[in-house]
Amino acid sequence: MTTTSFRIETAPQFDFRSTVFSHGWYMLAPFSWDAETGALSTIYQTKAGPVRCLALSATGSGLRVDLPDSPALETDLRAELESRVRRILSLDWDLRPFYAAMRGFPGYHWLEAEKRGRILVGADLWEDLAKVLLTTNTTWAQTVQCCARLCQLGPPHPSLPGRCAFPSAGQIAALDFDAFADTLRAGYRNAYLYELAGRIADGELDLDAWLQLDSANLYAAVKSLKGFGDYAAGTIARMTGHFDRIAIDSACREMYAERHNNGVKGSDADIARHYAAFGQWRGLVMWMDVMRPYTE
Repeated sequence: MTTTSFRIETAPQFDFRSTVFSHGWYMLAPFSWDAETGALSTIYQTKAGPVRCLALSATGSGLRVDLPDSPALETDLRAELESRVRRILSLDWDLRPFYAAMRGFPGYHWLEAEKRGRILVGADLWEDLAKVLLTTNTTWAQTVQCCARLCQLGPPHPSLPGRCAFPSAGQIAALDFDAFADTLRAGYRNAYLYELAGRIADGELDLDAWLQLDSANLYAAVKSLKGFGDYAAGTIARMTGHFDRIAIDSACREMYAERHNNGVKGSDADIARHYAAFGQWRGLVMWMDVMRPYTE
């Protein structure tokens, strides 16, 4: 087989690298970043079952999607893959209102000038929920390791040894819990993630319907899950395009002290008051502040 490719037109406000580095997700399986080629790849199991590698890279004013060792794409499969890529890179977000609002805030001209604002997310909401749970009450190094182990439970790519698609909720729910926990080794999160997978697989939770909720109802839905507090709910809200809440964690506290408070640690209330000035965009502005050193 040869590499199959297709191109996606993108908005003038899209920048590939700033989107990739907008979130640490690029370091978490099934993503892999190739600094030499400037490509972000991910392993994805299609609805029909076959596992594909999607290698994403910037090209001209658009985006190139390469599928190594893949046959020519039928129309329905191409549409499915493009839909996943559009979600992963937040391509359908309209950032023009955000940039217009930010012109009124001194010191934030770089957001529009550098085409910041899009966030790298998973192929679906289940992947993001699982990864956010694996970031809570732990170190980033442990999160990376847990995600790598979790992906080893997913279907493998046929020609890329060691690379697997993110396991579906149904695939996790079908496993014996003890075997799952022995592989993941995520402490109390083992039981919470396993229960979440089961509820999704049984149809009790409809995550597609969650994507249609407004900010308040989505936030409440996420907080109703075991292991998901204000930080996790705020993070999921931001990753689904709702920016009227902030998610405060250690990275946010460190950034606020360094960037806005002369190196002095502030309280969570101080941080909330600072970003309240940005109104409906507060969560996005806060995250762009956190990630700016990684995207400069």
